[in-house]
Amino acid sequence: MAQRLAGGLLLAAVVLQGATLAAQTDPTPEPAPHPCDAATGPTKKVCRAGYDALTLATPAVALLASRGNPSLGSAGGGGRFGQATVSVRGTYLQALLPATSYDGTEDAVPAARRLPAAVPSLDLRFPLLTKALPIGAVSVDFLGAIVGLPRGATDFIRLAPGVRSVGGVALGFGYGLRIGMTPSGQLPTASLNVTRHDFPRFTFGDLVRGSNFAYTLSASAMNVRLLVGRRSGRLEFTAGGGADLIKGDYSISYVNQTTRSPISADSTLSALRIVTVANAALDLVAGLRIGFEGGFQVGKDDKLPTRFEAVNPKSGRFFGGVGLGFKL
Repeated sequence: MAQRLAGGLLLAAVVLQGATLAAQTDPTPEPAPHPCDAATGPTKKVCRAGYDALTLATPAVALLASRGNPSLGSAGGGGRFGQATVSVRGTYLQALLPATSYDGTEDAVPAARRLPAAVPSLDLRFPLLTKALPIGAVSVDFLGAIVGLPRGATDFIRLAPGVRSVGGVALGFGYGLRIGMTPSGQLPTASLNVTRHDFPRFTFGDLVRGSNFAYTLSASAMNVRLLVGRRSGRLEFTAGGGADLIKGDYSISYVNQTTRSPISADSTLSALRIVTVANAALDLVAGLRIGFEGGFQVGKDDKLPTRFEAVNPKSGRFFGGVGLGFKL
């Protein structure tokens, strides 16, 4: 026994030593070239400002599509097959928009305005399966969502051509599953929620009207939420968190500050954000309830070289929401 233990320790030491030597001898990978590296002077600053503004905007846009709890006011699921729950809600956050007229002659990109972003949505929870077990009940629910962005809601953002729309409202969609557990006794309800959401494609900035950079963005996210909740009479409280794997498909344009000619590029970017959320819901009358949501998207240091006035690129953002839900 002692010989086997000594042999195992010796083998571990050899592996550890080999890994240490490999780490010391392997060259540090070179950073990937940036599309703005070929530019110089003010043009390079304008180019980086456009790309960095896009990097800052994508997580905020994905948050408007994803929200916190995919079924506002509750962590639970289940019920009779087909007994759907529909919620109409609005989600709110604040975004600081950079001045797209930035010409690269200053050290920081000025702020254009602080834009309060309020987005309405329609959510659906549809019970698929409920199974009684000795420890409680396990359920599986389908989750659906429609996010709306009215045309002309703001002069700073324009909907992209060909975006899905109905009656002047551009639409984004979401879908997924909730696997819930309602234990017997006094334990809280818990659920695992896996969803995907997207946001209507839009354009920020306009080179024709004097912008030096502009981008068109289509953001989507894969969302995971682990939620727990408890009822107390007519009140229900829910809290939890999760992660959003965000993807942005974009087209960006900027103006060469020497020749005044536009330069364009299409590509994608990805990001990961942690989200925490808390809900409170109150049953008003039979089958009708009002729900409130508050949450926080944790920031990340993306090492952006551009400095934006009044913006800390490493900070997170708060969001909130309110809605009415009813059973069909």
